Amino acid sequence: MEASRLSEIDLFDGMSDDDLAACAEWFDEREFPAGKSPVKQGDFSYRFFIVLDGEVEVRRDFELLARLGPGDFFGEMGVTEGALRSARVTPITHCTLASMMTWNYREMADRFPAVSNRIEQKIAERASP
Repeated sequence: MEASRLSEIDLFDGMSDDDLAACAEWFDEREFPAGKSPVKQGDFSYRFFIVLDGEVEVRRDFELLARLGPGDFFGEMGVTEGALRSARVTPITHCTLASMMTWNYREMADRFPAVSNRIEQKIAERASP
């Protein structure tokens, strides 16, 4: 993935070009058509995702929890906690997602505490009713 894509995402604000390049190496980009879910509720959690283009819906037990667009991320709770997926994520438009494996996520969180802190803040927000 191109580091310049990450520089446009708030999660990576303030990072140097070298740090963005390091993170970009861990991500893969993949396109998904509307309706093709990359994450299903109850699946094993082994990837962290960022929406680069398009829009996705997050549903738990068919209840709409959120709509996410460019710059938003999902899958952080599963890879952080080693838990099964708590929700299904389905593109509602054609979208491009960046994803990284759990072990890369952990390395990113260890190397870049500012990114980790932003993700932890989002986890806390999503956990609050």
